[in-house]
Amino acid sequence: MTENKNVRVLVVDDNPKIRALIVTILKSAEFTDITQAENGKIACERLKEKKFDLILTDWMMPEMDGLALLQHIRNGSEDLKETPVMMITASDRPDDIVTAAKWKINGYIVKPFKVRTVLAKINQVLNPT
Repeated sequence: MTENKNVRVLVVDDNPKIRALIVTILKSAEFTDITQAENGKIACERLKEKKFDLILTDWMMPEMDGLALLQHIRNGSEDLKETPVMMITASDRPDDIVTAAKWKINGYIVKPFKVRTVLAKINQVLNPT
Protein backbone atom coordinates (compact mmCIF):
# COMPACT_ATOMS: atom_id res chain seq x y z
CA MET A 1 0.00 0.00 0.00
CA THR A 2 1.06 3.57 -0.64
CA GLU A 3 2.64 5.39 2.29
CA ASN A 4 -0.61 7.13 3.28
CA LYS A 5 1.16 9.80 5.33
CA ASN A 6 2.46 11.31 2.09
CA VAL A 7 -0.85 11.23 0.20
CA ARG A 8 -2.68 14.55 -0.03
CA VAL A 9 -6.45 13.98 -0.01
CA LEU A 10 -9.30 16.44 -0.66
CA VAL A 11 -12.68 15.39 0.78
CA VAL A 12 -15.66 17.22 -0.75
CA ASP A 13 -19.17 16.77 0.69
CA ASP A 14 -21.85 19.23 1.76
CA ASN A 15 -22.88 17.05 4.70
CA PRO A 16 -20.49 17.74 7.61
CA LYS A 17 -21.26 14.37 9.23
CA ILE A 18 -20.37 12.44 6.08
CA ARG A 19 -17.24 14.57 5.62
CA ALA A 20 -16.22 13.84 9.22
CA LEU A 21 -16.88 10.11 8.73
CA ILE A 22 -14.71 9.99 5.60
CA VAL A 23 -11.94 11.92 7.39
CA THR A 24 -12.14 9.44 10.29
CA ILE A 25 -11.86 6.53 7.84
CA LEU A 26 -8.84 8.15 6.20
CA LYS A 27 -7.16 8.81 9.53
CA SER A 28 -7.74 5.19 10.56
CA ALA A 29 -5.71 4.22 7.49
CA GLU A 30 -2.97 6.68 8.53
CA PHE A 31 -3.71 9.40 6.00
CA THR A 32 -2.56 12.63 7.62
CA ASP A 33 -2.73 15.29 4.89
CA ILE A 34 -6.51 15.75 4.55
CA THR A 35 -8.25 18.91 3.33
CA GLN A 36 -12.01 19.43 3.35
CA ALA A 37 -14.46 21.41 1.22
CA GLU A 38 -18.25 21.82 1.52
CA ASN A 39 -18.94 21.86 -2.23
CA GLY A 40 -17.31 21.85 -5.64
CA LYS A 41 -16.87 25.61 -5.73
CA ILE A 42 -14.83 25.61 -2.52
CA ALA A 43 -12.96 22.53 -3.74
CA CYS A 44 -11.90 24.48 -6.84
CA GLU A 45 -10.42 27.13 -4.54
CA ARG A 46 -8.55 24.43 -2.60
CA LEU A 47 -7.21 23.04 -5.91
CA LYS A 48 -5.65 26.44 -6.65
CA GLU A 49 -3.88 26.41 -3.27
CA LYS A 50 -2.45 22.89 -3.29
CA LYS A 51 -1.88 19.80 -5.43
CA PHE A 52 -3.80 16.70 -4.30
CA ASP A 53 -3.06 13.03 -4.92
CA LEU A 54 -6.70 11.96 -4.48
CA ILE A 55 -10.09 13.68 -4.44
CA LEU A 56 -13.13 12.08 -2.80
CA THR A 57 -16.33 13.90 -3.72
CA ASP A 58 -20.06 13.68 -3.32
CA TRP A 59 -22.19 14.18 -6.44
CA MET A 60 -25.20 16.09 -5.10
CA MET A 61 -24.06 19.38 -3.52
CA PRO A 62 -25.21 23.00 -3.71
CA GLU A 63 -23.32 25.69 -5.65
CA MET A 64 -21.24 23.21 -7.67
CA ASP A 65 -21.94 19.49 -7.71
CA GLY A 66 -19.47 16.63 -7.93
CA LEU A 67 -19.93 16.11 -11.67
CA ALA A 68 -19.14 19.78 -12.37
CA LEU A 69 -16.08 19.43 -10.11
CA LEU A 70 -14.98 16.30 -11.99
CA GLN A 71 -15.42 18.14 -15.31
CA HIS A 72 -13.41 21.10 -13.98
CA ILE A 73 -10.61 18.72 -12.97
CA ARG A 74 -10.58 16.77 -16.25
CA ASN A 75 -10.59 20.03 -18.26
CA GLY A 76 -7.83 21.54 -16.10
CA SER A 77 -4.07 21.81 -16.48
CA GLU A 78 -2.02 18.69 -17.24
CA ASP A 79 -1.19 18.21 -13.54
CA LEU A 80 -4.79 18.66 -12.44
CA LYS A 81 -6.52 16.53 -15.08
CA GLU A 82 -4.58 13.42 -14.05
CA THR A 83 -5.65 13.65 -10.38
CA PRO A 84 -7.55 10.53 -9.30
CA VAL A 85 -11.16 11.32 -8.37
CA MET A 86 -13.58 9.02 -6.55
CA MET A 87 -17.29 9.72 -6.27
CA ILE A 88 -18.93 8.75 -2.96
CA THR A 89 -22.61 9.46 -3.51
CA ALA A 90 -26.17 8.36 -2.82
CA SER A 91 -26.85 8.24 -6.56
CA ASP A 92 -26.97 4.70 -7.87
CA ARG A 93 -28.65 5.66 -11.13
CA PRO A 94 -27.01 3.80 -14.03
CA ASP A 95 -27.05 7.00 -16.13
CA ASP A 96 -25.06 8.84 -13.45
CA ILE A 97 -22.50 6.05 -13.25
CA VAL A 98 -22.11 6.03 -17.06
CA THR A 99 -21.78 9.84 -17.10
CA ALA A 100 -19.11 9.73 -14.40
CA ALA A 101 -17.28 7.01 -16.34
CA LYS A 102 -17.32 9.16 -19.48
CA TRP A 103 -15.53 11.86 -17.46
CA LYS A 104 -12.93 9.29 -16.37
CA ILE A 105 -13.94 8.88 -12.74
CA ASN A 106 -11.46 6.62 -10.97
CA GLY A 107 -13.92 5.08 -8.53
CA TYR A 108 -17.62 5.19 -7.68
CA ILE A 109 -19.04 4.19 -4.28
CA VAL A 110 -22.73 4.37 -3.44
CA LYS A 111 -23.86 5.53 0.02
CA PRO A 112 -24.40 3.99 2.47
CA PHE A 113 -20.94 2.48 2.26
CA LYS A 114 -18.79 0.09 4.25
CA VAL A 115 -15.45 1.30 5.61
CA ARG A 116 -13.60 -1.62 4.06
CA THR A 117 -15.14 -0.82 0.66
CA VAL A 118 -13.90 2.79 0.82
CA LEU A 119 -10.40 1.73 1.90
CA ALA A 120 -10.19 -1.04 -0.71
CA LYS A 121 -11.27 1.33 -3.49
CA ILE A 122 -8.80 4.01 -2.35
CA ASN A 123 -6.04 1.40 -2.35
CA GLN A 124 -7.07 0.27 -5.84
CA VAL A 125 -7.06 3.86 -7.14
CA LEU A 126 -3.72 4.80 -5.56
CA ASN A 127 -2.06 1.50 -6.51
CA PRO A 128 -3.37 0.48 -9.93
CA THR A 129 -2.18 -2.92 -11.13
